Amino acid sequence: MKRVEELGRQHAFHDRAGKEVSFQGMNRGQIRKWVESGDVLFKEDEIINLRNKNPLEIRELGIRLSFVPEDRLGMGLVENMDITDNMMLRSYRKGPAGFLDRKHPRELAEEIIRSLEVSTPGAGTPVRRLSGGNVQKVLVGREIAFTPKVLMAAYPVRGLDINSSYTIYHLLTRQKENGVAVIFVGEDLDVLLALCDRIMVLNGGRITGIVDARTATKEEIGLMMTRTESREGGEARGE
Repeated sequence: MKRVEELGRQHAFHDRAGKEVSFQGMNRGQIRKWVESGDVLFKEDEIINLRNKNPLEIRELGIRLSFVPEDRLGMGLVENMDITDNMMLRSYRKGPAGFLDRKHPRELAEEIIRSLEVSTPGAGTPVRRLSGGNVQKVLVGREIAFTPKVLMAAYPVRGLDINSSYTIYHLLTRQKENGVAVIFVGEDLDVLLALCDRIMVLNGGRITGIVDARTATKEEIGLMMTRTESREGGEARGE
């Protein structure tokens, strides 16, 4: 919160109408609630390097990040824990001192099961007993439920059946329509062209091109995928 207050004194915030925001006369609790609500935004020309900041520091800046990793049971969820407990991985700090709040995570788990049609006996089922598609629904549903400003999804439909894949695609598209910045990491060019507004191509750890998905072709992107940068800074075609 110290960094947020400092930025406030530097006039680094504005509201959705573009009017400059001042935190003068507000306590830290009021400032945190206001920033986390999404009604207070950074000015468009304000650049903050998040590379060396931990998740808590990023959150204190009012930037809510959600991540759907490629390894859904290794990094996203704990397979031996039930659905409710996996919801608590994002909210365990909100309980009273020395205790965990299980009521709201259980309600969230039940809402995700109902709204995403997760096939499971109940919220107390360990996620290891769910199919791949249902595991992914639980993971994506949890990350979306925390109303992120930036949502990154890495290979979110790998190994899923066609129905589960379309459910995940629909969820990500709906987030984009709601104003969330969605970063979709994948290799299926048909999917990328259908879902994305812009496509960044990486090869060998370097950016080889950024194109408008509305006008780009698979051939154009394919050429970028084989392009490499020479040591002198020029471009060279990979073999």
